[in-house]
Amino acid sequence: MPMWMLRATGDPNRVIKIESDPVTGADVLRPASTFHFPACKPCNERYGKTLEAPAKRAVEALMTGKSLAVSQCYWLLDWLDKVRVGLWLGYNMLHKEEFAPKFRIDQRIGIKDRVAIVSIDPDDDTKGFGLGGMDNQIFRTSQAGMFLKINNLRILSLSLDGFVSHYAGMPFPKEMLAFSDEPDKVMAVMEKTDYRVRQDWKQFDVPGATVIAQSSFWLENCINEETFGMYINATTIPRYRRIPRIRKREDLNQLVRTHLISNATGEFLYYSGPRRRIRFGCAKDNTDWHFMRSLYVLFMQEVMPHFPKRVIDPDGTRRGTIQLSMLWLEKAVQMMLRVQQLGARDDGGFALMVDELQRVYRDWEELCANGSSDWGRDASANPLI
Repeated sequence: MPMWMLRATGDPNRVIKIESDPVTGADVLRPASTFHFPACKPCNERYGKTLEAPAKRAVEALMTGKSLAVSQCYWLLDWLDKVRVGLWLGYNMLHKEEFAPKFRIDQRIGIKDRVAIVSIDPDDDTKGFGLGGMDNQIFRTSQAGMFLKINNLRILSLSLDGFVSHYAGMPFPKEMLAFSDEPDKVMAVMEKTDYRVRQDWKQFDVPGATVIAQSSFWLENCINEETFGMYINATTIPRYRRIPRIRKREDLNQLVRTHLISNATGEFLYYSGPRRRIRFGCAKDNTDWHFMRSLYVLFMQEVMPHFPKRVIDPDGTRRGTIQLSMLWLEKAVQMMLRVQQLGARDDGGFALMVDELQRVYRDWEELCANGSSDWGRDASANPLI
């Protein structure tokens, strides 16, 4: 949490809740100014000059009800990436997690599809900041989203490979598959698009709030001419902030980002001009409860489908496994618990999820009892795969 934000939201030395104890459930409190983690001096200074300063101007403008230029929206999205991934690294260090992070902030700013849902309450003169959405396995394994409140601002920040593309009228992943011989790596089964920007953004479109989004992809993922043609054609090229130049094979190793997408005028459009202004509205249900509920619903309905539920073998065979099924169900049950904790109604899906999770655990215990530890055992009979 940058010091400028702590000062803008009250006494930087005030005691704040940073999380709930995972065992007792008690609030974990500490002075706000101490909620920071080690960083090397060059990176810390570079972020201060190249990111924090323009992000601060954007956030201060929002808090006073001013519009932002499109160019400032990119700074805001970058800063939200930095805060979200930084919190993930921080909590990982705070909890003394057993796994070592395989990347740092630099490897995640502006790399994946991203969305910010922003609401500004002009009548709210309270000070303070709040965080949410980091108490679950979806955030722990993907850093997919968070809720951030800064005085009169409420923001949902979400980022994941390919989950905006479908709505942005771009090719999108129909299914994600894990490699059976390298479970940490995944591949996308791509789906063609009609290239129309959709107006039904489902849970992204919080009534009254303003959405800003951006899609991105790596050219090197275009494995053949057909895939390349899906991304590079007369419709897509005008949507890119920088038109890629490809002269040799090595040029495919580059990230391509689209222009900003927003519903600021009432419909979702691409904004190609960096000086165009985006005005941000106030959500009709502008409460922390509603934003947290929206975040968890987004996790369930937009993020969960991007986690692999099947593996692909070297020969191309696709099959479900107990391991992936169990991991997927654990996340689903946890999300439904979070929604229930917020007081939302249960439509019966929670009990079904618990029953299915128990079935997978029984299968796993049976494998262990039989002297097998084959996590990759076929689970194609699982109705949820």
